[in-house]
Amino acid sequence: MELKSVTVEKQGLISEIALRQGIGFNQIKKILRKKDVKVNGVRTNKDICVNKGDKLDFYLEEVKKDFSVLYQDENLIVCNKEQGIESVDFYEMVKQKFPTAIFTHRLDRNTGGLIIFALNATAYDELFKALKQRTIEKYYLAKVYGKMPKQQQALTAYCKKDAKNSFVKVYPDYKAGRLKIVTEYKVLNFDGENSLLEVKLVTGRTHQIRCHLAFVGNFILGDGKYGKEEINKKYKYKYQQLFAYKIIFNFERNSMLEYLNGKEIKLQIGL
Repeated sequence: MELKSVTVEKQGLISEIALRQGIGFNQIKKILRKKDVKVNGVRTNKDICVNKGDKLDFYLEEVKKDFSVLYQDENLIVCNKEQGIESVDFYEMVKQKFPTAIFTHRLDRNTGGLIIFALNATAYDELFKALKQRTIEKYYLAKVYGKMPKQQQALTAYCKKDAKNSFVKVYPDYKAGRLKIVTEYKVLNFDGENSLLEVKLVTGRTHQIRCHLAFVGNFILGDGKYGKEEINKKYKYKYQQLFAYKIIFNFERNSMLEYLNGKEIKLQIGL
């Protein structure tokens, strides 16, 4: 933990003072949420207005600067985001090494694995189109509770996001406001208690893999939001056991990225 102390020179919100000190916006939200900031020696989780002469103490987690690049050419890079890092914070890390990098998609903070960054505007347009049309195949590894009902299956359900509580509810049938979700899985291993799955998203909704697998009774181990606390305590995983581990590129004919068609980028993970 790094301590950064500041004497306020001009009245303003804590977040405004922090930004002027080079502290990232998402890091500010995090330290406020955890009460890792003191105003004149008193901890707070409110973004209050502070006055000239007040003393602010920011307790900052040391951010890892290093990361692995699994693929790189003149148009894009594929990097491995470790668990516990917000995608936007990881983007800032990537930009320190690749200044022209452009964010194309994200992973949940506690999900690790592959993220694609464009290195120029034209590549970004092609990646954005392919990701939107879902022609880039993305596969995940998930360690889940229990035994799956089938060795291989395409699960279908409907979901509705509760934005206020950052929670996605899953339902078996359609009603207005619910979105269809399709999640394919294949069992790679069953150890007598839990299953290791390869998961492919057919649709791409918020928290889809996590909430959909929990809905069928096989939540991801270590998932504090959709899992069961007593089971998670037993296995003691720090983060949800979910990784974006494989990408297969497919672009339209005559796309500037067509040369990548069929190329597979794979992250080696021991689960």
